[in-house]
Amino acid sequence: MKEILKEWKKFLTESSLSRLYQHISEHDTAIITAFRNDLSDMSKCGDGAVATEPDVTNMMRNRDLKATLLSLQYGVTKVRGTYIEDFDTAEAVEVGENSLFVVNLLDEPEFFDLITELGEKYCQDSVLMIPQGGENAFLRGTNNSEFPGYGENVPVGSLTMGQEAEFMTRVQDRPFTFGEGLDTYKSLSRNERMAVKSIAKKILG
Repeated sequence: MKEILKEWKKFLTESSLSRLYQHISEHDTAIITAFRNDLSDMSKCGDGAVATEPDVTNMMRNRDLKATLLSLQYGVTKVRGTYIEDFDTAEAVEVGENSLFVVNLLDEPEFFDLITELGEKYCQDSVLMIPQGGENAFLRGTNNSEFPGYGENVPVGSLTMGQEAEFMTRVQDRPFTFGEGLDTYKSLSRNERMAVKSIAKKILG
């Protein structure tokens, strides 16, 4: 996100409220993307960042990121991370990018460290970490951009449901819902598992 986060809020449809809350209340979760405005600009990236070949698109990068997350046995669903430029003014406009909501299904203690590593590999300004229960979420800087700064943790508050805000998350055109369910490694076919493992090996080494 390019704007300084003043607070973190999400708004939901009633039908999906229990699903989302269950994921967050039972496990650590995170939101991450592989999207970048200029894929050729590596000036703020760390040494471990994945260089993007000319014919690779943001959608392809997100596909590879999702495959890698699935191979690590995390639950993954697509969401749309958004922020509103000129929030609370007549000129307000919503800007967004395709993101992935990730659930630490096996409650592995290194979950946030692995999400951080992937944020660095994809040269993200930051990744959003959501501790179990939704309290005290924070952004962690994963490249050398000015905000939040590499390795810096910036608190963004706790989960708030039921209202629109400057920063929020959508699934398709709807509020933050999870009716589509989580993708998991176990839910993949044999061929899909082979493809996922191949992509993850390329990303993780």
